[in-house]
Amino acid sequence: MSNSHHLLLMPPNWIGDVIMAQPAMVAIAAHYRQQHENCRITVSGRGWLKDLLPYLNIEGAQFSDTITAADTAYLFPNSFRSAWNCRKAGVKHIIGYRGQWRSLLLSQPISPRIDTRNEHHRGFHLDLATQTGISTADDAVKLIAPDGELQHGRALMQGHGLNPERTICIAPGAQFGGAKCYPAEGFARVVHTLAERGWQPLILGMSEDRAVADRILKDLTIPCWNAAGETTLRQALQLITASQLMLCNDSGLMHVAAGLGVATVTPFGATDPARTSPSGPKVSILYQPADCSPCLQRECSVEGHPCMANITPEMLTQSCLAMLAG
Repeated sequence: MSNSHHLLLMPPNWIGDVIMAQPAMVAIAAHYRQQHENCRITVSGRGWLKDLLPYLNIEGAQFSDTITAADTAYLFPNSFRSAWNCRKAGVKHIIGYRGQWRSLLLSQPISPRIDTRNEHHRGFHLDLATQTGISTADDAVKLIAPDGELQHGRALMQGHGLNPERTICIAPGAQFGGAKCYPAEGFARVVHTLAERGWQPLILGMSEDRAVADRILKDLTIPCWNAAGETTLRQALQLITASQLMLCNDSGLMHVAAGLGVATVTPFGATDPARTSPSGPKVSILYQPADCSPCLQRECSVEGHPCMANITPEMLTQSCLAMLAG
């Protein structure tokens, strides 16, 4: 075992992709801790990573919003910019997939072996570690809520009149685009049926999801909370941790909930579960592809949004009830 070493991890740029890269980052960090008696681990990226990092279960990792000199860097973004910034910062050994004219900037350019057009993104990230001699036997996402976060989530729910033992989260948006999104009217039917069974809905999302959330919650008489646009990422993570179920589209919050072990129900349509399905012990995916599925487009161009229309609210309701009963 050698002495000190500074490992820099640069995760992908979207929450869902960060979660899918988590098993690879955990494996890389564990390997370098075993190789070096004093191993400093820095995770560098967008500001919201500071809230997400404590959940990623990367032992000893610290967040930085700037790239500093390090002994070794693993780049999960495939951009030229990420490699160039590491080179400018004086990182000694830069590892990443070749492409985007950046191979000369990489100390160890890796050729991709996983085709993300038909194979899972989690395997794509894991193979970056595998090709550098790191064991990646465990490919499951395992997020851990830090001490106190569950209690904070429960307190937030109670502060808005909700019973944490009966609260379910719904995330009706998806930053990638509307093609991923189940219709608001369908979500409303599911939520109203669950509310009749005593389940209290809490809607998470961005401020642009707020109008859709209002439509979903309209005419409910049971306690509910439209939290879209009202929470920080950390608060959203706390609320998910404390919830009994997550009903959502293929999105970053889907991956968070599943990785935390929260029962997760997701309709897939424009995207392919074989490529981006969540990892977790309590996951229910509904996929009834249309002839055009998976289109991988941001917006649906086919009348009636058939991939989502094929999944009825009754199907989603039954899946939610089965998960809640389990």
